[in-house]
Amino acid sequence: MPKLRKAVTVETAFGSYILDEVIGEGGAGRVYGGTGLDRTPVAVKVLTSDQVTADKRRRFKNEIAFLMRNKHPNIVSVIDHGIVKEDKVSGPFYVMRRYDCNLRQLMHDGIAADQVLPLFGKILDGIEAAHLQGVIHRDLKPENILFDRGSKSPAIADFGVASFTDDLIVTLVQTSPTQRLANFMYAAPEQRAPAKKVGVPADIYALGLILNEMFTGDVPLGTDYQPIEKIHKDFGFLDAVVAKLIRQNPNDRFALITELRGAIAIHHSEFLTRQKLSQIDATVIPAGQIDDLLALTPPKIIAADWNYGTLTLMLDRAVTPAWVNALRNMGNFTSVMGAGPDRFEFRGQEARVRVESGSAQKVIEYFKDWLPRATQRLKLTLEQEAIGVM
Repeated sequence: MPKLRKAVTVETAFGSYILDEVIGEGGAGRVYGGTGLDRTPVAVKVLTSDQVTADKRRRFKNEIAFLMRNKHPNIVSVIDHGIVKEDKVSGPFYVMRRYDCNLRQLMHDGIAADQVLPLFGKILDGIEAAHLQGVIHRDLKPENILFDRGSKSPAIADFGVASFTDDLIVTLVQTSPTQRLANFMYAAPEQRAPAKKVGVPADIYALGLILNEMFTGDVPLGTDYQPIEKIHKDFGFLDAVVAKLIRQNPNDRFALITELRGAIAIHHSEFLTRQKLSQIDATVIPAGQIDDLLALTPPKIIAADWNYGTLTLMLDRAVTPAWVNALRNMGNFTSVMGAGPDRFEFRGQEARVRVESGSAQKVIEYFKDWLPRATQRLKLTLEQEAIGVM
């Protein structure tokens, strides 16, 4: 970062700070590095005079108010604030602690695959804390996620274009959906079109891009992008999560951070369960994981018998009432008249239905087609129940 030819001192009613380098710049201001009176490293964000408009000044005031109230460790906090009037540095400013780097630099250095989810979880903590206070960031990107190497903790920064709820707005100002953002790469589709509502799903979309990039170095723009499984097979379960995070329609994404957390946990649990079941037939599965094998692997027909108008199918394992319910609610299906899913009676491993002998083979073929669909339906139901959708 460029050093200033001459250090600049900025003062507030209670502090004095010496600025000696520029460490960042964007549409919402310029960030300087320096020290406080006690030689503590600080970062000072200044809404420079050449960028000041009435709207930006109001937004900057809102940002300061929110960050001063913030107590969450994964959101930057304002230490001090004031106004500076120097030839080279002029405008309102606020002071925050100096972080070692940002997520962009961290990814450039390399993040171990097993460290990505713990780090991403803390990023989610910060974003969720903002959302719970009625604040949508709207400009999430790796440059706005700062990182402290000592505590291995991230902090969300730069709320300059955030949308605040009325109770947090210091001065009456609303973020226009059509306002140009400083960086379009991580902007959700609804942020690129006029007159579209921009809410929590916009942050959710950006998080999907960032999650994929943390594992692969690739930002998913369009359908032809590098999936996580191709780079880190053990974390391939996250590809389904990323796919939902970056849906074009905001209504198709996760609505809340809690839903996103639940989906990650569910897909991870399923992955671990499959690994365990493939290695050991009987495994104790931790609470919270989907432990119904019928939701992971469909049953198979191992024998069939027709006798006196009744077709009996023997399955490779007993089915449960939940699986039977999923079979009867799997959606569209093809069947022999009078021998649909609702006509079957189940007892342990047996499935029975009344049918003419000439139709028995067709019934068996249709039943085979239903098996994976019923298992898929059961899996979806259990996932929705786990995250409280049902």
